Amino acid sequence: MGLMDDFRLRRSILATNNEDTAANEKPHNQDSAQGERRYSFFSTRLNCVAHADNLSSLQSLCDPFNHLMETGVHLGLWWLHVTSPSNEDIEALSRLLDIHPLTTEDIKMREVREKIELFGPYYFVSLRLPLEPDAVAGDLDDSDNFYGVVFHDSILSFTFDETPHPAHVWNRINDHQSHLSLTSDWICYALIDDIVDGFAPLIDRVTTSVEVTEDTLDITQPDDIGLALQNIHKYRKEVTHIRHLLNDKTDVVRCFARHCSSLGTSPSDVASYLSDIQDHVLTMMSHLTNAEQMLSRSQTKFMSRIAFDSTRMRNQIAETLSRLTAIGSIVVLMQVTTASFGMNVEVPGKEVKNVAWWCGILGFEILVAVLLLFILRKARII
Repeated sequence: MGLMDDFRLRRSILATNNEDTAANEKPHNQDSAQGERRYSFFSTRLNCVAHADNLSSLQSLCDPFNHLMETGVHLGLWWLHVTSPSNEDIEALSRLLDIHPLTTEDIKMREVREKIELFGPYYFVSLRLPLEPDAVAGDLDDSDNFYGVVFHDSILSFTFDETPHPAHVWNRINDHQSHLSLTSDWICYALIDDIVDGFAPLIDRVTTSVEVTEDTLDITQPDDIGLALQNIHKYRKEVTHIRHLLNDKTDVVRCFARHCSSLGTSPSDVASYLSDIQDHVLTMMSHLTNAEQMLSRSQTKFMSRIAFDSTRMRNQIAETLSRLTAIGSIVVLMQVTTASFGMNVEVPGKEVKNVAWWCGILGFEILVAVLLLFILRKARII
């Protein structure tokens, strides 16, 4: 590559990187930003990342990638990341790099199982990506996978949605390139580490929500307990989902420790970094365990409050019905007197022209009512 070609290449890459920096400040759902970052090529020969919206543009922009596509040979370490690839692109890259049909089928079918499989000259990595921190619980099963094909001196990776993890790894390489022995296994480790760290915002959100729920337990109104229990169910669902994904990551790390040395790289080059991922996973699992215990404790307390409120309400209803029954009984007894003097027969006081009998009957009824109320009060019926 001549001086003019090298100058043209670096100027184009610099312009692309500037555009990427501006694009990163925009929302991820903008079509222009997605198009610019669809194909990204990193090479130790360039010491930077070239971006394009299709393979043809990337070939015309980057001479090392063009040479790779034409001859299948590249000097140095390279990494090609493809976002939202078409089946034709997957087939073309599979034929170029002699990828096994099972690997190609897993990528095209978007295999959701997390795994690392060894296929002779490469091993295939499938990892479940974390959702955005603002995702709702109903979308927990909608996260995509990251697929990586790791050779001895190259990596081919795919995602079917915009994800920041490749850019984080590129920045990490740029920050540590002066004292870093860069290999394909190390890049694979960095991707796994960054994907695992991507679960931290989700766990922070869940733990914060759980703490708020527990703190508001004593001030929650009875009418709001149902909503609080719904939130607890949602948080427990998120905790279970994240814990399941982290358990799968633990299995992937163990498989990675076995397969990373199969391509000729000394395991000591990467093994020292694997404990860092395992520490992160253990810390996150500990936080999830604490959140699960808090949710269980909060749910038990809310259920106890519901049982207490239900018992108190039943007692109040029973007491009210008892009082109404007692008052109704008194009224029925008072009607006996009025009915006796209202019969169509001769009754005492019928020929009297004053109201003495009427006052006497009324006073007798009042006396009987007071006496009955006193007796019921003493008997603690009302």
